[in-house]
Amino acid sequence: MNVVITGGSRGIGLELTRFALQKGYRVLAQARTPSNSEDLLKLKSEFSDLEIFFQDLESSDVHTKLSNAISEWSHLDILINNAGVYLDDESIDDFQKSYLVNAIKPLFITRALFDKLKKSKNPRSIQITSQMGSISDNTSGGSYSYRSSKSALNMLFKSLSVDEPWLISLLIHPGWVKTRMGGENAPLAPVVSAAGIWKVIHSIESTHNGSFVNYLGQKISW
Repeated sequence: MNVVITGGSRGIGLELTRFALQKGYRVLAQARTPSNSEDLLKLKSEFSDLEIFFQDLESSDVHTKLSNAISEWSHLDILINNAGVYLDDESIDDFQKSYLVNAIKPLFITRALFDKLKKSKNPRSIQITSQMGSISDNTSGGSYSYRSSKSALNMLFKSLSVDEPWLISLLIHPGWVKTRMGGENAPLAPVVSAAGIWKVIHSIESTHNGSFVNYLGQKISW
């Protein structure tokens, strides 16, 4: 099984990467810099099937370079767009970065990897989204750039599921997880969230294409 994971240096992404490696999968994990990726580099020393791709998702050519990084792979089975940002809504830059990293880059990365995904017998594109992107679930307001960028991500991949039915696209809310983004009060450990996400990934079928679910596989309203 060949897997690409963005945002693999910490939190949910690191645990998704660890799980895949423990299952014997070949993994390319994206991270921004070696200086912030100590745990990922430690995994590299333990697993020969791990490749690390260092580049910021904000860079204009990241999707092209990511495609080049797996050019020698025969195929790609699973793409997990996990990387994301949660900013303060204090500036237009906060909104632009939120939309770029949380919504636009996942779409362009997925498109850039179409050729390798099409060579898989069961290609899957997984987007780590958020229940905060659900319009019907929003009863508390706030978090404007984060909420709206995740809603945009949901819409982009709902459209992709219609336009590219050969690729199973799934939007997964990981739960409220104790990470740098989720904070110390979050009730869920990253390893628990990641295990649930992988269980969902392994259970999805073509009928689930374009669905919005949580890490337990339960549907979330748009």
